[in-house]
Amino acid sequence: MRQLLVLVTILAGLGVSAAGATSPLTGVWKLNPAKSKFSHGDLPLSLVITITEDGEDGIHYSSKNKLVNGSSGGASYTAKFDGQDYPVTGSPSYDHVSIRRVNSRTFQIQMKQGSKVVVDTTYTVSADGKSLTRKGTASYAEVNHFEEWFDRQ
Repeated sequence: MRQLLVLVTILAGLGVSAAGATSPLTGVWKLNPAKSKFSHGDLPLSLVITITEDGEDGIHYSSKNKLVNGSSGGASYTAKFDGQDYPVTGSPSYDHVSIRRVNSRTFQIQMKQGSKVVVDTTYTVSADGKSLTRKGTASYAEVNHFEEWFDRQ
């Protein structure tokens, strides 16, 4: 009987722990230009991404950037990890986003203009949670392959 009580207590603790778990994407991430690269074009002068949880299976994303031409901008959205399209505000380049969880630290994110995928990217959080890489392809007037490295702030 005592062993059963111990087992039930352990399982209950695990359930509380899993329910309170946060997405590894959650945090403030700052672009590390020294570790990042584009196949062509200039990296932003600065880029900060802020991700907060939205329920158990979703996020709220916002970004702010400053480009080499002096302009600045960003995008914002709230989306679930279900592969469905969710609206984006602030971006002239895409108006919807979809997210799928690949595994506990990897997410496939597609940015779309109408029904066309214009950016296909994979976000991966390092095992220690201190860095985020964003690898993918942006298909606008020219195709740009990119690998961006972000440090958790």
